[in-house]
Amino acid sequence: MGHQRILDRAPFETCHGFARPLDQRLLLNAPFVLSRAVEVLMSSAPVPEPPAPRPAPEPFSPEVLAELWRRPHRLYELVLAAPDRLGASFARSGAPGSCLLLLLCGAGLFALPYGLVLGWDSWWRVSVLYLGSTLICLPSLHVCASFIGARVSIAQVLAIGLLLSAAAGAFTLGFSPILAFLRFTMESEATQISWVSISNVLLYVALGAGVVQLWRCFAGARGWTDSALFALVLVFWHGVFLYVFLQMHRVLELAA
Repeated sequence: MGHQRILDRAPFETCHGFARPLDQRLLLNAPFVLSRAVEVLMSSAPVPEPPAPRPAPEPFSPEVLAELWRRPHRLYELVLAAPDRLGASFARSGAPGSCLLLLLCGAGLFALPYGLVLGWDSWWRVSVLYLGSTLICLPSLHVCASFIGARVSIAQVLAIGLLLSAAAGAFTLGFSPILAFLRFTMESEATQISWVSISNVLLYVALGAGVVQLWRCFAGARGWTDSALFALVLVFWHGVFLYVFLQMHRVLELAA
């Protein structure tokens, strides 16, 4: 009988006067055991390193800018391909003179094919449309930037305007074969959209692309200006520029 009692109590353990099965105690302690196992696994797992910060874009070197003078057909790469590097050139070097001259050449030359498509006597109109509207509005941008205390030099203000004009002109260069094809294939019927109307739409699309490229350049650069209000001034200036652009479009008779 004594041996039978010992065997009957073997699977049990007394705690505070109550008999508790060993299996039941293991079930109650299971969450604690699992949590400890997870902690051990987490502590032994390698901690992932944080991603390395993105390096600051490098400005265009004088050698690269000099190379563009020898290969002018690659000028569009300066205007469109690397807006962060172009912005860094404006921010760190204060818009070097060679870079401003390249942008000026791009703003004047890119739009010439589109003007020739409009007519032999209109070869200059599209270039004047973008470049003239920009130069008219740049003094107001510089005055407003100086008023709010933004440290933006005259060279940097010129870079902003010339980049907008050059980027818009580059898009008109791409649109000129399309417009030429439409002009010589579309019939001049009253019920059909004229090629002139399509040309006006393309000119505004090119302007929008120039504005987007300007903001890409501004956002990609670090240290362009120490004033956050300059971004708001730039937004306001876009509205003024658009109004002048509409007036210039009418004066040049491009909508006719």
